[in-house]
Amino acid sequence: MAVVFIRIDKIGDLISTLSVDQHPQLQEDVTWVISPGLGIIPERAVPPRVFTELKDYKELLALLRKIKPRAVVVFYAPWWVSLTCWMARVPLRVGRASQWHSFLFFNRRLRQTRSLSEKHENDYNRELVEFGLSLKTAKIPQLMLKAEPNPQLLEKHGLTSEEYFVVHPGMFGSALNWPQSKYNALIASLITSGKVAVTGTNNDERFLNEVKLRWANHPQVKILQGRLNMGELLSLLSTAKAVIAPSTGVLHMAAALGKKCVGIYSPILAHHPRRWGPLGPKASFLLPPDHQNMDLISVNSVLEELQRQP
Repeated sequence: MAVVFIRIDKIGDLISTLSVDQHPQLQEDVTWVISPGLGIIPERAVPPRVFTELKDYKELLALLRKIKPRAVVVFYAPWWVSLTCWMARVPLRVGRASQWHSFLFFNRRLRQTRSLSEKHENDYNRELVEFGLSLKTAKIPQLMLKAEPNPQLLEKHGLTSEEYFVVHPGMFGSALNWPQSKYNALIASLITSGKVAVTGTNNDERFLNEVKLRWANHPQVKILQGRLNMGELLSLLSTAKAVIAPSTGVLHMAAALGKKCVGIYSPILAHHPRRWGPLGPKASFLLPPDHQNMDLISVNSVLEELQRQP
């Protein structure tokens, strides 16, 4: 028998969900349905996952009719995904009871108050699987990622393995972020110990314009915004000395790679690291004492946190 797990969401959300298929009582083969462009995450997971990047309802309907799963668990997806699972006549359709379409298309629903951030997203997802598939409560391992070495990439950008830091100021924008003046001050401190690679996408411009203006021509700083594909980014993170980022997918990738990393987080309940913090053996985070003033996280506190980690 087979089951299908669906998470149509961003990188960090997917990383916080993938490990649920390692539940010790889950015996079925699992196929993941994920957002387009995120296939490298299940590909580089340990172990690799079987997945499909969902484009439209026709593709999902064809997949479900081919696999004929006994159950589908929808962690997060648009309403038409739930409808398609119902149309495919999947016997057991599991989801959260927090969306209007869940009452129409799911036949097993769990009410979870995730907005209260009482536990980690990974735990919420595990509980949904346990409830939906009638499994006993069990501990699951944290997701681990692996990256292919890419010495050509490092040579291209003048970097040496384990001798550079990655600073990623950009984010999706759903949480509060550190001001760019703080990232600039952090970079100024880090370049005394090694080079700094500043990463980001073209959509991160509002978090990077001041940083690029300050460091564009500095020999110790490499501005790599928009210059890396997902595989290259993963490789770059895997050979960094440490990674510093706000609440974003890059931080979760670094944590899952087992890298030393520090997250810059807001204590606002919906953004809280109790739910969204990075999971990894060398991952940590910092919070300001005031809900609205991210400036209260000092550069020294980040440096001290990096020093504290093994």
